[in-house]
Amino acid sequence: MLMVNTRQSTPEFSSPAFDVAVQRAVNALLPGLTAQITNELCQNGARSNGDQPSTIHTWLKRFGKQKPRSFSSATSLVDDENWIAHIEKLFEVLGCSYEFKARLASYKFEGDALNWWKSFKQAKGDEAYVATLSWKDFREAFFLQYFNGVDLSLCLCLVF
Repeated sequence: MLMVNTRQSTPEFSSPAFDVAVQRAVNALLPGLTAQITNELCQNGARSNGDQPSTIHTWLKRFGKQKPRSFSSATSLVDDENWIAHIEKLFEVLGCSYEFKARLASYKFEGDALNWWKSFKQAKGDEAYVATLSWKDFREAFFLQYFNGVDLSLCLCLVF
């Protein structure tokens, strides 16, 4: 099938000067548009898997907005279990990825707990270890630190 060109060119739209002007306008707008798109992607955490942020920085921002409680020392098993339950509730509501839970929870350590955490990390391999630490293993290390030698299941049954 042969197509016939039915458009009529006018000199003002086909001139090289017009083409140059359009190209300059596009070139002038391009850096601003690129910066705007990049900024929006960064603010949204470059979400590549639906609504899930993909960086610790984005998770930290979302986690911090929930005003999580800090933890500094063990006063009782009930208080510590309540702190863990509070943190887990935030993780659930945020839909937090497993890979970030230990780092987000430990971010809220202060005082004695922070000193223990720093020593624990260093003994285990620092950030490389923490990056692969499961939430289950984090909880276990946390409770063992503050209630070493105590049967945790027995304590929980007696308390509740």
